[in-house]
Amino acid sequence: MGPEATALFYQLLIEQCQKQYGAQLDEDFPKIFIYNLPIPNILNGIDKGDRVLDCLVGGAKKLESTGADFLVMPCNTATCFYEKMVKELSIPFLSIVAETAKRIKLQGCKKVGLLATETTVQTGLYFTELEKKNIELITPKNQTVVSQVILNILAGKKLARDKEVIKAITQEMKGQGAEAVVFGCTDIPILVNEKNLGIRVFNSVEILAEATINYAMQKEII
Repeated sequence: MGPEATALFYQLLIEQCQKQYGAQLDEDFPKIFIYNLPIPNILNGIDKGDRVLDCLVGGAKKLESTGADFLVMPCNTATCFYEKMVKELSIPFLSIVAETAKRIKLQGCKKVGLLATETTVQTGLYFTELEKKNIELITPKNQTVVSQVILNILAGKKLARDKEVIKAITQEMKGQGAEAVVFGCTDIPILVNEKNLGIRVFNSVEILAEATINYAMQKEII
């Protein structure tokens, strides 16, 4: 969720296997089950929350039934259902938001900007996690513009003007004292990266991929 971000996540998992423990041959990589789960749109609100939760829990249980040792969900927005999902599962479930917040704390940042969907911002997912760590969070003055860029990416439109929009917003955050920006939507790195923006980036999908393989190694799953 969305499919293209999941494809990016899978590629990053492969790279982390190569980086963390030198995977080379097919037999060196872990078994990975990917469930591309169509859910009702939640980018701009969760008015269909019960339906979405049912979809997510059903999808998670299908993965659980494969014999998976643990789950990850490379979607920040759907993480607003994380606590309720965990209660329905019997295997560990890593949170992309919690893993990203841990990385920000580890790197010593005190103030960061957030690029994410309307729902991620409204539900305070990152605010809650970062507040625990005494990290200040800045959100865009015009969230509607960021949301439209994300919708364009989901529709396969990687527009040059959207890159400029995101760059302008991140520079505005930098002017407000942000030491870095968080890609709190896994679709954003499909369009822009740290080099494009000229500010330090915490890429949540990249961080989750690293945490996933690290967790698997610690648990001797690989």
